[in-house]
Amino acid sequence: MTAILTEPTAKPAKIVWPRLAQFHLWHWLVFLVVLALVSLPLGFLVLGSFSTASLPTDFSFARMDLSNYEDVWFDPTTYPLFVNTAIYVTGSTAIGLSIAVTLAWLVERTNIPGKMWIYGFVPMTLAMPGMLQAMAWVLLLSPKIGFINLAAMWAFNLEKMPFTVYSITGMVVIEGIRLVPTAFLMLVPLLRSMDPTLEEAAAMSGAGPLSMLRRVTFRLMLPGLLAVLIYQAMTALEVFEVPGILGIPGGIYVFSTKIYAVLHTATGIPEYGKANALALIYVVIAVVATTLYSRVIAKSEKYTIVTGKGYRPREMDLGRWKWPAIALIAAFLLVSIILPFFVLLYVSFLPFMQVPTTAAFKSMSFENYLELGRQELIGRVMLNTVIMVVITSTMTVIVSFLISTIVVRSKFWGRKVLDQMAFLPHAVPGIVMGLAFLWVFLRLDNYGIDIHGGILAISIAFTVSFMSYGTRATNAAILQIHKDLEEAAQVSGAPYWRTMWRVFFPLMMPTLVGVWVWSMLHAVRQAGTPLILYEGSDNQVLGVFIWNLWDRGEIPIVGAIGVLLILGLLVITMLLRFMGFGRGAHVQKTKG
Repeated sequence: MTAILTEPTAKPAKIVWPRLAQFHLWHWLVFLVVLALVSLPLGFLVLGSFSTASLPTDFSFARMDLSNYEDVWFDPTTYPLFVNTAIYVTGSTAIGLSIAVTLAWLVERTNIPGKMWIYGFVPMTLAMPGMLQAMAWVLLLSPKIGFINLAAMWAFNLEKMPFTVYSITGMVVIEGIRLVPTAFLMLVPLLRSMDPTLEEAAAMSGAGPLSMLRRVTFRLMLPGLLAVLIYQAMTALEVFEVPGILGIPGGIYVFSTKIYAVLHTATGIPEYGKANALALIYVVIAVVATTLYSRVIAKSEKYTIVTGKGYRPREMDLGRWKWPAIALIAAFLLVSIILPFFVLLYVSFLPFMQVPTTAAFKSMSFENYLELGRQELIGRVMLNTVIMVVITSTMTVIVSFLISTIVVRSKFWGRKVLDQMAFLPHAVPGIVMGLAFLWVFLRLDNYGIDIHGGILAISIAFTVSFMSYGTRATNAAILQIHKDLEEAAQVSGAPYWRTMWRVFFPLMMPTLVGVWVWSMLHAVRQAGTPLILYEGSDNQVLGVFIWNLWDRGEIPIVGAIGVLLILGLLVITMLLRFMGFGRGAHVQKTKG
């Protein structure tokens, strides 16, 4: 026998990581920064709820007791908050989810014409911020100046206004409409990926369309529906703009608006401790909802019905119901964006508020738009908004990417804790997050770090709030990139930074851009956090500026700003939708 001598098998080249990564120093740095960003605000929120100091800067452990909780729990106005909040969240979620399920089912499981347009137009309603949507419906249904009310009085010879938007019903309906586009985007993939075999079997067994929907389709969708329901309920729970515009004038408070009212008292002296005590109740409710949402998502595999077997979704023939379905979609678009937009457009050309008459149309001009260009403050507000958006979106992308890299790619001992800390702010409403950071920034003033009331303070609070979404998106994107690509570049001699720059970032770019744009859209739309954190007219951002103009009754100027903002967001949303359709078509062509 001839012995065959072979060279020893070469060991795979060891990847040379930077020294910082070898000792996990940058992992520790990210972990400690995220820990500080999440725990410090919540910690001060808890401590502040026990503080009797008139200002957060006067906080002392010697001035702590339960008086704030006694004031909250023994205040007779607190208990209606639970009832109002429950009605508001339950009603708006039921309306929003019902409409979204109907729209998603029509475009995914029926032969309704114009599906491409429906796919495009329904998400475009996101271009209407909740604050402007509520303001527009005040102009339509106000008991004093509501255009629809005035038209109804004239048409039916009524003696008083038949409707009022300053009610819990008005809040529920407007917020329900506002929830539809997000729920629609979450439900469409759920219906699209459902294997229709079971539905076909039910139909062959003699089940009618409605019975099949109730006993087969919706039961298969149950975990997904529950997840969307809980997510939408959490969204309604934290929103401030709609109940702030519609509820406060009518004396109807939910938790978010009550916290704002406590900080903006008639005496001008904020009751910080009482606001913190109210906010903690809010946080407990939101954390319970988040925990329930996580459990529903974790158990969704029990309902898995999509396998490797190919299938085509089954479309139901609407028959004579086709035109009523189209009318339903048109009605939703009318009340969600078309009618509010044209109301704001109408008032933006008026010198003062007037009902639509011949004299009102003759008085129209571009003066409000020209006035915006002449105002020095609007230039400062727009600059502040741009700076805030750029800082917020960029920091959200960077922080989310670093967290996801550690969570998905490393063996750092605290990666799971880091992931949970990144998701925790999702359970904290925006106005509560603003209040929590208010304590932190005011305390930092004592150490010479003066960022309270500025644009950086708002950007930091927004970044912490948005990183829960950012990490969900970047986690999924990094999981799709195999380590072989990075290892091949490093074995070829590329240093770590070049590997990240030339290999990792280009593959991650669509996700990073998506997170940046999502953060930009939400930073412009939200007003709760900036209203708590800003200080002085020079630090206003667009949401705060619109709120203050509305509060002063400068409605035509609000209309002009609203029209420009909606058009800008609409253009961005349309570009994103068309880019999405283009990528989808390319993928289908490639697969074919």
